Amino acid sequence: MARIDTTLEAQHEYICGATGAGKSSHVKRVIDKAKRVIVWDPDDEYTGAGWVRCSSAVELLDWLHRHPAGNLKIAFVAGGQKAFEFWCKAAFAWGYCVAVAEEIADVTTPAKAPPAWGTLSRRGRKRGIKVMAVTQRPAEADKTILTQAAIIRAGLQGRDPDRMAIAREMNISVDVISDLKPLDYVEFKRRDLSVVKGNLTHKRIEQVKAPVT
Repeated sequence: MARIDTTLEAQHEYICGATGAGKSSHVKRVIDKAKRVIVWDPDDEYTGAGWVRCSSAVELLDWLHRHPAGNLKIAFVAGGQKAFEFWCKAAFAWGYCVAVAEEIADVTTPAKAPPAWGTLSRRGRKRGIKVMAVTQRPAEADKTILTQAAIIRAGLQGRDPDRMAIAREMNISVDVISDLKPLDYVEFKRRDLSVVKGNLTHKRIEQVKAPVT
């Protein structure tokens, strides 16, 4: 079990967007520099040099036990809420890592976070865990991690309910979300309530103003 440190700042990210919006590209840029990464990977995306891939709970625990404090990048290729909850418990116990949860709308609901996912989202910060929650459908996914996220990043949205949900959370006009093109993104930082718009293919960004209320 990771040691608790209440002085650590929240670093959780919530990343949403339709297929082709650039979610995985952003996540992989972030974790490329990380030393300890554990991924819920239902679509088997995180493979290659430097990665460990496992598909059973026993195998996942074995790798984590062998690297209690060392460097490790591991992807748990599984599906279903039971396996997801197990992954959440494992990530929480491991600690001091980046925990990437792909396609959370498939294993969570808007009404209430599954118990272990809620614990990871709310209390992971104290154990040095940066959660990166990824979903195509924010209107259908759990809201606990959305409220805990220090950064909310939205790409192209394919559905009106998703556009409205994210615009409301960022306190911006829904038109800003509706105008996004492939690889565009809008990023909200909860610490200073700033919102910027950019594109993955270039470095220029622009400030987005909140609507007058």
